[in-house]
Amino acid sequence: MAKEKDKIKQIQEEITGKSREIWLAGLGVFSTMEEEGEKLFKRFVEKGQELEGKGEAFEKRAKEKVDSVTSYVSEKKEKISTAIGETFPAYIEEKLKATMDSISASSRSQVKELADKVDKLTEKVNELIKKVDAKTKI
Repeated sequence: MAKEKDKIKQIQEEITGKSREIWLAGLGVFSTMEEEGEKLFKRFVEKGQELEGKGEAFEKRAKEKVDSVTSYVSEKKEKISTAIGETFPAYIEEKLKATMDSISASSRSQVKELADKVDKLTEKVNELIKKVDAKTKI
């Protein structure tokens, strides 16, 4: 009978010990999630800032190129008008306008595409923040 009581006591101590380890592991997971979640969030913010900067730089370069081409075409148009002594022929004007609109639309579509990617990334970051917040509230 004493051996059975010793055995039962030993099993109880093992269960208590394992329960304590599980509890500590849970606390460790919580602590790690809190620390790593904050680091991950900061990393996402930094990446977002980098991407935002790249988008702004791309938009600025695209605008500069469009402005440069527009200026160049306007100068050439003036020279041709002056050389032929009359206003620029309408059909050439239309062709130039269509070309310029195409260049401008292309740049706008690239900027819109980049903005869409940033929006998707923002959504994913917000989802991740919610997940991290949910984990840290446990």
